[in-house]
Amino acid sequence: MKVGAIAINLFAKQMVGGVPFEAAKGIVLDLQNRDMTNEEKRAAAVARLQELDYALAGFLVNLAVELAVAWVKEQSK
Repeated sequence: MKVGAIAINLFAKQMVGGVPFEAAKGIVLDLQNRDMTNEEKRAAAVARLQELDYALAGFLVNLAVELAVAWVKEQSK
């Protein structure tokens, strides 16, 4: 794992929790190659993470998705 991805991973797990962040990463990875706009992918990721009901505030769900996107981008560098 690259240094940037490690930093994102550690920060995200502290901010939103390990299990929700791992779920967010899985969702983002699943959606990344779909034929959807980035806005549609983001909305789908947020909706799917909310369905899992980790009792996260809305801003933490959004944060988890954004950090998962950043983590995926770092992994692909």
